[in-house]
Amino acid sequence: MGLFASTDLPGEATEKRLSRNILFRVDEAGSGKIVLVRSDVAPTNLPREARTKPVAVEAPPVATPIRFRMTVNAVRRSRPADPSITRGTGITPAEQISDWVTGRLGIALDDITVFTHDRTVVTSGKSPLQLDSIDGYALVSDAAALEALLREGVGRAKAYGCGLLTIARA
Repeated sequence: MGLFASTDLPGEATEKRLSRNILFRVDEAGSGKIVLVRSDVAPTNLPREARTKPVAVEAPPVATPIRFRMTVNAVRRSRPADPSITRGTGITPAEQISDWVTGRLGIALDDITVFTHDRTVVTSGKSPLQLDSIDGYALVSDAAALEALLREGVGRAKAYGCGLLTIARA
């Protein structure tokens, strides 16, 4: 959040990222790590070596084949059997990641195929965070819903680098 001036982000401190749809992801490249950021406002506090590029959030037409990439925190929230516990969490097993992806992207995409899945666990603060990096292929079924996913992100833990969905025509 240090890339953005606080005055450009309305709302309470816990809502500032959400108010401007700020999403980011760290990708590995041959030259090192690359930080991708997508937001409704331009970052103002960039390091000297950083580059920005305005990109319109536009989904391809229906039936267009696309490739997608995202890093997500693939957890399933469930109701615990014990009512004294306020919420339950469950890590999605690696063999069920395709079902998790279809459940999240199925509102906008059809024929979803996950062809690369890499799971890592990082420790940030008190709790470990599961990161699932996913590459896949799909057909656009609802362009407006896909634009919402591109703008708002997918899943939880967006403040920790999860949720940014990127697409390219296949």
